[in-house]
Amino acid sequence: MIRVLIDLEGIDGCGKSTQCKLLKEKLERIGKNVIILKEPTNEPHGQKLWDVLHGKRKATNEEILEFFILDRKQHVEEKIQPALDQGTVVIMDRYYYSSMAYQVAGGLDVNYIRNKHDFAPTPDIVLIFDLPVSTALERVRGHSEADEFEKEEHLEKVREAYLNLKDDPIVTIFDATKSPNNIFENVWNSISEIIDE
Repeated sequence: MIRVLIDLEGIDGCGKSTQCKLLKEKLERIGKNVIILKEPTNEPHGQKLWDVLHGKRKATNEEILEFFILDRKQHVEEKIQPALDQGTVVIMDRYYYSSMAYQVAGGLDVNYIRNKHDFAPTPDIVLIFDLPVSTALERVRGHSEADEFEKEEHLEKVREAYLNLKDDPIVTIFDATKSPNNIFENVWNSISEIIDE
């Protein structure tokens, strides 16, 4: 059975959720069972994260990482691994590569974060959608409530941390300033290499 786990990443406003939707539709058209899973989840540890993101709760960067790990362990056990075991293509709208960007931007070591995720299935491919922070903030401010991580200086560090993942063999970085259809054409060219049609 083919096991496919695809992770879509980038700062808020980069268009990854749109690409998740386009990818799911395309994969379903070629007969694949597909599920989109999003992190943080709405489970108890995920709710703690949402409270931090929306300024309702204070936490250190290390505590935030621990919340993510606890939330992710439950997500892997209850949703991600069972879907993979059934041969479903799993599309992640953020996964542990988010921690390798956001928590690195907060001062943690990328290898420390990677090692903390030895329980998590490794993605087959990680797609990072890159665009200037100013452009991302313009998009986000129009239709989403700002959170603690939508501060420009921090997002510049997050963007840099994402770009520093370019040498990871499973990472592909896309120019997210292009039109969604143009971006998706490039996404599909990358994805089709790992999909057994």
